[in-house]
Amino acid sequence: MNITPFKAPLGARIEGLDLAIPISETLSSELRELIHKYQVVLFPQQSFTAAEQLNLAKALGPVRSRKLPDSYFSPKSSYDTPGIAYVSNIRDSDGIPTGIIPDGEMWFHHDTCYTEEPDKFTMLYAIEVPKHGGNTRWANMYAAWNILPSHLKKEIEDKRGLNVYDYATIERPDLKSLEKIEHAWQPAVITHPHTNHRALFVNRLMTCQIEGLDETESFSLLEPIFDHIEQDQFIYEHTWRPGDFIIWDNLSTVHARTHFELSDKRRLRRCKVSGETLM
Repeated sequence: MNITPFKAPLGARIEGLDLAIPISETLSSELRELIHKYQVVLFPQQSFTAAEQLNLAKALGPVRSRKLPDSYFSPKSSYDTPGIAYVSNIRDSDGIPTGIIPDGEMWFHHDTCYTEEPDKFTMLYAIEVPKHGGNTRWANMYAAWNILPSHLKKEIEDKRGLNVYDYATIERPDLKSLEKIEHAWQPAVITHPHTNHRALFVNRLMTCQIEGLDETESFSLLEPIFDHIEQDQFIYEHTWRPGDFIIWDNLSTVHARTHFELSDKRRLRRCKVSGETLM
């Protein structure tokens, strides 16, 4: 196993492993440590089936398998293997997407922060990628917290944020329909349950309100924090190639997707490791 840290604020490339082959408990423990250390880990030139990817996820922890809200159209092909989903803009013969969250740019976010137990790890395997764009960007939330201006630290540190997600949109939802969409209050700053490091846990897409503040006051506090998080000094941006497989720590990073032409096919296979209640 050869490890090459990225020349970026987070991330590493790991070569010399065939992840289609079942891994030992020793190796799974090593991989968990590497994910926590580097936050984003790339395994290039992998080739495995959905079942093999799912077996790898199970070796890293309990796999999250959850039903989407009845109001959200879920393509059958996206969930033909429990625990696996396809993130894709490819349409069938009727023009219906064969994957979830199919099109365009997507703002920075933590996966499932709108549930009581956000995911621990997320992993994506690239099957088809656009000629241009459709990159994934990750921001280091440890580093963002460490050098957040002191007046913003003071305002946010002991507060909770309301995280909301509407599967029907890739933009921030309307809080007037809160009872109809998934939402959860989370600490705005967490102590990571594995590393014990402090990390910001708010994001532009899903964090809509801060405890004790109305929407306008919340926006005034959150907007400069989002701008701070999304500075290049905290970010690694990945240009996907078929066969790339990336696992990331969902609690110490936020991620986003860049724009790509809808005529370009993009299909990635996703699975997740379940997390826990955050403190």
